[in-house]
Amino acid sequence: MLHQKEKLILQSLLENKDHYITSKELASQLSCSDRTIRTYLKSLMDWKLDETGWKITAKQGYGYRLELQDKALYRNFIETEFFTEQNSAKTENIEDRYNYILNKLLFEQEKLYCDDLAEELFVSRSTLSADFKKIRQDLAKYDLQIESKANRGVYVKGSERNKRRFIMDYFFRDNFFQSLHNYINIEVPGRQISLEELTIIVLDECREGHLKLSDFVIQNLVIHIALSFKRIAEGFQISKIEDWEQGNYLAERKIAEKILHRVYLATGLEFPKEEVDYITLHLISKASCQESQNTKIDTNQEIRKQLLEALEQVEHVKDYQFQHDFQLVEGVVTHLSTFYLRLRNHVRLENPLLKDIQQQSPAVLKMTREILQEMPIFSKEDLSDDEVAYVALHFMAALERLKEKQKFNILVICATGYGSALMLKNRIVNELGNLVHIVDVIGYYELDDERLKDIDFIISSIDLSNLVFSVPVFTVSIFLNAEELKSIKQKVSQLKPIGTCLPVKAMITFDKDSERIFDEYFSPSCFILMQDATKEQILQELLTKMEQGEEKDFVTHMQELIKQREKMSSVVFSEQVAVPHPTKPLAKNHKIGVAIVRNGVQWNEESPKIQLIFLPSPSVYGNEEMATLTSKIVDLLEQPDLQAKILSCQSFTEFKALFLNIK
Repeated sequence: MLHQKEKLILQSLLENKDHYITSKELASQLSCSDRTIRTYLKSLMDWKLDETGWKITAKQGYGYRLELQDKALYRNFIETEFFTEQNSAKTENIEDRYNYILNKLLFEQEKLYCDDLAEELFVSRSTLSADFKKIRQDLAKYDLQIESKANRGVYVKGSERNKRRFIMDYFFRDNFFQSLHNYINIEVPGRQISLEELTIIVLDECREGHLKLSDFVIQNLVIHIALSFKRIAEGFQISKIEDWEQGNYLAERKIAEKILHRVYLATGLEFPKEEVDYITLHLISKASCQESQNTKIDTNQEIRKQLLEALEQVEHVKDYQFQHDFQLVEGVVTHLSTFYLRLRNHVRLENPLLKDIQQQSPAVLKMTREILQEMPIFSKEDLSDDEVAYVALHFMAALERLKEKQKFNILVICATGYGSALMLKNRIVNELGNLVHIVDVIGYYELDDERLKDIDFIISSIDLSNLVFSVPVFTVSIFLNAEELKSIKQKVSQLKPIGTCLPVKAMITFDKDSERIFDEYFSPSCFILMQDATKEQILQELLTKMEQGEEKDFVTHMQELIKQREKMSSVVFSEQVAVPHPTKPLAKNHKIGVAIVRNGVQWNEESPKIQLIFLPSPSVYGNEEMATLTSKIVDLLEQPDLQAKILSCQSFTEFKALFLNIK
C-alpha cells in the first residue's frame, strides 16, 4: 500500500516522465522537506518491476525519472492503489509511524514483534529498520535502549525516570501542550499546577495501578482535569451519574481517586466526589474496548471506521484530508469512546470553554457537529454544544498543526529593476519564508493565466488595486516594512491555500457599515435581469447605464480597457461568474454594474454559460472600499447555495439582501 505522499510523488514523476526531476523540486511541489522526499523515493524504488510495471531511476546531478516498462501492469497497480481506500488509521508518513511505535512501546507496553509491526503498518522490514534506527538514536539521548528477546519481543530498557523524561519531551510538549495552551487558560485557586505536572500525576497513578493507556487517552484525561479546575472555580455544578455500573470498574475508580487526591495535595483544590466518576469514565474507555471484543461490535474500531468515513464524505471537510492526521484521528477516537460511554450512562458534561470556542472558532464548531452527525453511532443522539466543543478542540489543534506545515504559493510582481526585485524577494523569504513559497518574480506585463495557475495570493510593489483577480493581492513597498508585514500576516491567516488541507476559513462578515459601502457602489440603475444575451450586448448595456455623469466616449474607452484586462488574464472566476473590469480607473464616480442572465451567455470557448456578471468601474479619485466588495465577490465563489439564490432573485432589493449575506 502506498502512502499519500508516495502517490503524489508518482503522479509528479509521471507528469515529468520525459525528463529528470530533482528531490528539491518534488519537495517544493509537495510542501515538505528534501529529506522526506528522498525517504519516500527510496521506499518507492524498493517496489519490484514485475509488481508495478514501472521503475524509478536516479542519476546524480539530474534527479529522478519514472520509466514505464509495462503500461497495462502499471495501470492495474495504480487502480488498485488509488481507488481501493482502506479505512485504517494506520500511519501515512514517517512521523506517524514513529509516534505509533513509541506509543506501543512506552504507553500500551504491549509485546511488540517486528514482523507483526511491519504488516500492521504496511511497510517493509527495511523501512521499519530505518524507523527503529531513528528511535534508537532519540532514546539514547535519555540513556534508554531498544532491546529484543524471544519471549518479550521488542521493548525499551532503562529507568522509569528517563522514560518519563522522554515521554514528556516527545509526546506532549511539542504537539499536545503547545496547541492546548492556545485554547485553555487555566487559573487555579491556590498554588498553580501546570499541564505537565498533571500528566506526571496521571502517568504515575496509571502505572502504579497497572492500567495500560495510550497517550491519546492520557491527553484526553489531562484536558478533562484541566477544564475541571476552570469549571469548579467558576461554580459549575457537576451532575451526578445515575444508574451506572460502578461495581464493574472498581480498579479504575481507585486510580481516579488517587489522581484527584494528588491534585488536591498539589493545589489545595478539592474535587467533589462526582468528579471521580467522570475521571473513571476516561480510564475505562480502553477497558471498555477490551470487554466488547466478544460482542458484535468493538466500540473503538467501529468509531474509528465511522469517523474516517465521515471525514471523507462530509462536504467541505473531505478536502482537508483529516483522515491522514494520525494524531487527530486517534485523539478523536479516544475522546469519542469516552463520550459514547457517557451517552450510554446518560451523562452530560458541561464545557467551560464553550463560549470562547463559539466566539473564536464558530466554523470549526459547525464542522465538528457535521462530522459527528454523519457518524451513524451518534447521528440519532442529541449532541450538546458542550460535548461538540470538546471534540472541536481536537480539530482546532489539528488545524494549527496544518497551518504550521503548509505554505502558500505566491507570485511576486515588481518593477523592472533587477535590484529592487531581488530586494523584495529576499525580504519576503526572510520575513515570510515559513508561510510562503515564491513561485516566480515577474513584471506587471508578464501577468497571464498560466502565471496565476495554483497561486494563492500576489505580493506586488506596483499598485494593482484597480484590478480584480480571483486571488488576493497585497501591495507593498520594495522594503516590505513592519506595518505591511503585519497586515499580510493578519489577512493570510484567513486564507486557505489551493490544493492543501489548511484551516477552515474564518467566517468573515460585513461590519456595521456594510450597507453604506454597498449603496456607495451598487444601485438599481446599474442592475439588469436578462433571459438571453451575448457578451457584447451585456457589456454595452451595463456600460450605457454606468456612463451617466461621465465624460464623452466613456463606453468606448471602457470597452478598450476591459479588452486589455482580459488579454492579461481571464476575468472568468468560475463556471457561472465573470468579473470584467478596466486595466486602470477611468470613471469620475466609482460603480459596480451587475447583470444576471438566466439562460447564460457564452463568454469564451471555455466558459459557455456565464450567468452572473459583475462590472467594477473604479474612480480616478479613489476607491477605498472597492477591494472590500471585490473580495466579497471572490468569497461568493465558495458559496454555491448563495450563488443559486442570487441567480434566481427577481429584484435589486432581493439581490442586495443576498449579497450582504456573503460570508
